[in-house]
Amino acid sequence: MDKNSAVSRYFLDVLYREYFYLKKDKSPKKNWLRDFFFKRMLELYWSITRVIGLGFLHDGRRQTTNRVDQILRQRPSIPQSSCIQTPEHGRMLIDVTSTHLSGKETGIQRVVKEIAFAGAEMGAALPILRIEDRFFPYFRNAVSSDSIELRPGDILLLLDAPAADLESYSAAMKAVRSLGGHNVVCIYDLLPKTIPWSFSPEQLQHYEGWFRAIVCESDAAVCISESVAHELKAHLTGLPQPVRMPVGWFQLGGNFRYCKTLPVGADVAAIARTSSPFFLSVGTLEPRKGYHISLDAMEELWRQGIDAHFVIVGRYGWMSDVLQRRILEHEEHGKRLHWLQNANDAELHCLYSSAHALVFASIAEGFGLPIIEAANDGLPVIASDIPIFREVGGKNISYFSALDSSDLARKLLEALTKERQSQKIEVPGWKQSTQQLLDMVRTQSYQLK
Repeated sequence: MDKNSAVSRYFLDVLYREYFYLKKDKSPKKNWLRDFFFKRMLELYWSITRVIGLGFLHDGRRQTTNRVDQILRQRPSIPQSSCIQTPEHGRMLIDVTSTHLSGKETGIQRVVKEIAFAGAEMGAALPILRIEDRFFPYFRNAVSSDSIELRPGDILLLLDAPAADLESYSAAMKAVRSLGGHNVVCIYDLLPKTIPWSFSPEQLQHYEGWFRAIVCESDAAVCISESVAHELKAHLTGLPQPVRMPVGWFQLGGNFRYCKTLPVGADVAAIARTSSPFFLSVGTLEPRKGYHISLDAMEELWRQGIDAHFVIVGRYGWMSDVLQRRILEHEEHGKRLHWLQNANDAELHCLYSSAHALVFASIAEGFGLPIIEAANDGLPVIASDIPIFREVGGKNISYFSALDSSDLARKLLEALTKERQSQKIEVPGWKQSTQQLLDMVRTQSYQLK
């Protein structure tokens, strides 16, 4: 069986199990009479408040104002020693709106926050939020003004452009271009196009709309790996109406900025202190992450009487109901199988520092940030043998045949016979990574013209 057939078979198996899990799930019937009565009362409330002049309570005017104020109050600060330069021409505006509003701390959001902080700290960029068609500074103490007006020559760097506000962002991009500026979009992967069967129809629809409105209308694109850059370039030139734009790539950082200021919970501290070795996996629970493969390999070790723990750090994702149930109902859950859904940077750093090895069983990635983060803490890596991991890890990590749980089990057993050995992957800091990105964008020195 060739690689493509094996991947297809794996995803079909996951979808098959998810389908029958959902089919057996019996949702409670709705109380239609209660819902009907509630809707009629709500309509009466709307009518009365409009008549007496209190329509602002529910027509969105007050909520919009409150929402903006609330979002602005939740902005972080930067050290007073930092000085963001705001020249009259050619500012670097880094949009971080989607990341800030999501409240997530997963891979992309961590990248966006680190680049925003490093860019502001160096005084080389102004991170911004776009709310209700207006721009605001992301850091509350970054500049004297609490709103940002576009200037001639501004560069809008879309690190995490949302798919839910395309009309507003399209207007912003046109405004930037009308003032002689440039729009640059960051691409983390093309997985919805390369492995569409691992995403829901709604996700694919949103991605396609975002790709047409944001990516195809940008002046340039930056990618987080060389592999993604070449994939993007090939896709753009292969469209029915080819899109000609320069494409570049930069290397992500691997250090944790906030790990010294955040607390480490008792559950994480207990795992780190355990006398038994433990393997660590980091990433959202979703089909392409290969968690079923990792669990199969760990179960093989447990059947052989090997006393090793498996720690999963990642939130519940899509098409993973069966995987979630498998973890929570596993006889080793809470004993030698641990699932941490909300680990902060300090806890993740603690686990990287204490684990025996990182297990990365993904079959498709845009980069593989956990490899770099593990290397930053000297943690060995056992990863599936896919091209992007070869690009990131080179000869410095151990590989197993993708989707082969038996081969992974052999690699785990091999790792347990050795002392933990530090990796030799060169890991840049976030300042170095951000400087590389901003220099490339400002000088337009993209690798693929």
